Amino acid sequence: MSELPFVTLRRYIRELTDEEIITFEAFDKESQEKLYAKLLPCKDALQLEHAYRNNATVLFKPESIRISHKYNYLYFYTKAGQIGVQLDDEILDTIVNIRSTNVYFEVQLNKKVPISNTHAIYLGELAGLYEADYDFDKAKELLKEYKPVDLLMYAIGFKPTPNAIACKLAMILPLFQFNNRAIHTVHLTSPRLGKSRTAQILRGLASAYVTPMPSPAKLIYDGARGRYGLAYLYSTLYIDEFDKLQSTRLKDTFKDTYQVLLTGMSDGYWTREVSSRAGDYYNLVGFCFMGNVENMDLSQYGGAFEQRDTRKMLTDLLEDIVNPYPFVERIAYIEFLNIDIQAYKMLNYNDNNEVMYLHPKVSRAIIKLLQDVVLQQNIKKQAESELDHHFNCLSAVLSILQVNIEDADLEECIRGENTFYSVLTTDNTDTENEMEDVNENTLNDFLNQQWV
Repeated sequence: MSELPFVTLRRYIRELTDEEIITFEAFDKESQEKLYAKLLPCKDALQLEHAYRNNATVLFKPESIRISHKYNYLYFYTKAGQIGVQLDDEILDTIVNIRSTNVYFEVQLNKKVPISNTHAIYLGELAGLYEADYDFDKAKELLKEYKPVDLLMYAIGFKPTPNAIACKLAMILPLFQFNNRAIHTVHLTSPRLGKSRTAQILRGLASAYVTPMPSPAKLIYDGARGRYGLAYLYSTLYIDEFDKLQSTRLKDTFKDTYQVLLTGMSDGYWTREVSSRAGDYYNLVGFCFMGNVENMDLSQYGGAFEQRDTRKMLTDLLEDIVNPYPFVERIAYIEFLNIDIQAYKMLNYNDNNEVMYLHPKVSRAIIKLLQDVVLQQNIKKQAESELDHHFNCLSAVLSILQVNIEDADLEECIRGENTFYSVLTTDNTDTENEMEDVNENTLNDFLNQQWV
């Protein structure tokens, strides 16, 4: 078998995220120092002002964007403030196709326009567009020799053990679409399973973003400012701290976003009643709502826990905030995992005790190839309910990933009566070889086609 191209991620600059190191392949100290100097101004308002006064070049991935037709400018929203550049054909082409790419913008600042005593817009020249690289040749080679799910585990730094796969499937599924539907999951687990870090890594490998529950304006569209939100820019959103919805701030944000979130989750149509029609758009976005199980105690869910009904557990969690049934209905898979295992025990260490990751160029290409082949799968069963739609979506993805779950077990997982962890960590090898052969042939047929 071909040797796997691994890299190690040693963080020399503590403030850099795994996603940033992976995206820019900043694997040594010097590269990380240079990268951090460009990224920092867009995370800190004082640093942004300092960068402007030094005519420095800054680097960022936007949280949202807007166009000023009056001045023909494109404005990016970052954590530190607004950054504007002249709108031309090249940058417009990039924005139109941004949902399928992992793009950073590099801008040399040269002007500041105050808009209040505390806010300003920083203007500059577009110095470059950084789009993450893909190695499709190597990806195809590896996909013909390794199970796709194993390669995805290596991509996020885990050994492809049943435990690791079972713990990470809920985060991988929303990367995929099938039959004109996005896949949504709820992933509430015991702490130290590496949820936030995995989400950050996947942000560097796919069109994904990680955020606590965003406001309607940040998620969809801000009509007052003509500002497009996260659902326009990305294809997968990891909603962190979903376990903290009982806090006043997150509860209010979730309630404000709830109705427009339901529409977007259902059919990919994002609209706000308070905005003009110009702010409405279509984009399938997969959601993974993730957080920790409170106090690692599932008995608090009473009868729902005793009945092993995760759909009822989620309903109970949300019922004093919103009408939970439409939301729960849209979720393909829900898990409440309280397991005595931590991510550290499942990581892919080398002989020097460093975590190894599949090279990001290869990992991105593998994800893109798998996303394309999933779309070509047949619909497995005639849908007579929303749960049947979920079954068709998950069956299409899992078959291509070569995760062998029998139909009856998968239906139990979707109904909330079982979990991937219970299914995959139980010995079930009777039909494994036969299923792998069928799935491998399907994938190889796709890889052998002319792919551009």
